Amino acid sequence: MKKLILLLLFIPLVSFGQDYGNDSDALKLCTAIQTNSFISDSKADNALDRILSVIGASKRFVLQPCDNINNAVATSYKGIRYILYDRDFMDSLDSGDNWSNLFILAHEVGHHINGHSLDIILYANDIVDPKTLEEKRNQELEADEFAGFILGKLGATLKQTSSSINLTSSKKDDTYDTHPSKSKRLASIEIGYNKSLGKEKVVYKTSNNPETAEEYFYNAYNKHSLKDYDGAIADYTKAIELNPNFENAYINRGIAKARLEDSYGAIADFSKAIELNPNNADAYKSRGIAKTNLIDYDGAIADYTKAIELDPNQADAYNNRGVIKNFLKDYYGAIADYTKGIELDPNDADAYYNRGNAKKKFKRQLWSYSRLY
Repeated sequence: MKKLILLLLFIPLVSFGQDYGNDSDALKLCTAIQTNSFISDSKADNALDRILSVIGASKRFVLQPCDNINNAVATSYKGIRYILYDRDFMDSLDSGDNWSNLFILAHEVGHHINGHSLDIILYANDIVDPKTLEEKRNQELEADEFAGFILGKLGATLKQTSSSINLTSSKKDDTYDTHPSKSKRLASIEIGYNKSLGKEKVVYKTSNNPETAEEYFYNAYNKHSLKDYDGAIADYTKAIELNPNFENAYINRGIAKARLEDSYGAIADFSKAIELNPNNADAYKSRGIAKTNLIDYDGAIADYTKAIELDPNQADAYNNRGVIKNFLKDYYGAIADYTKGIELDPNDADAYYNRGNAKKKFKRQLWSYSRLY
């Protein structure tokens, strides 16, 4: 029988209210930085939504058009994180598919995610030292890797992902430059891109002194990956204390609890995630697995069915529901679910095996019934 599948979601961000930053400060910041995509602001906003959806993040950035800077910039001001972009510059890179624009925007998000964008007020008042050229180059490579990961998840090819760097980056020696050479940047992009395809293990930076819900979540994720489930649960719990609406922290804590065979605790966390977002198909699927472990087959089927209703491409939900139907001797229903799962994922060998087994049992069942008449 196929082992039921637990899905570990990866990444979050804390949510923010309508008072996060303001247009006045964004415009002041733009004016201070001015020194040249997206045809409209709405396209930029939609692009940011696409990028953040990959990592399950809320929009904790102020996105502001800023003319005549010939670039896009990630910075912070009064504790608020901003991404400023030059519409003309972005338009000049747009080849029609928008991958170049998405990469640049994802690159700036990567600076924020990796903690590169310290508040400019701290710099202006000499509270923090300016970064060295080497530090700046390393940060650019980290942001490139993040952007490569995001575009890979969004379905771009490696060539499309690298297109903007091929257009704008230099092959010259980077010793006295703030940005790395083209070869280094392309190599970092490829690392991130390969991670998006599962070719390399994704490891997020941990913080020795976490303060935000986001930092605790990253620490928990890495502990989870190392099978330190107790440590992961402790950090997920701290992230939730700091942000009680942290949907993905509830889901991942539930998965960690399930790993420790705390099915009731897992169900409570999945249920809370569903309360926060009734349209989260993965939360229903994960809760279905926990209910299966408690032999609540009716409840599990209901959750798998809801997951499929919300996301018809949930191959695992079909296959897991098929496992339960097979156990309940509903072989016809199991065969139908395995068939749908195979249609969605033709490379799932277990689904083929389970369907073959169900067909054999269904044939015997029909033969048994025929002998009664």
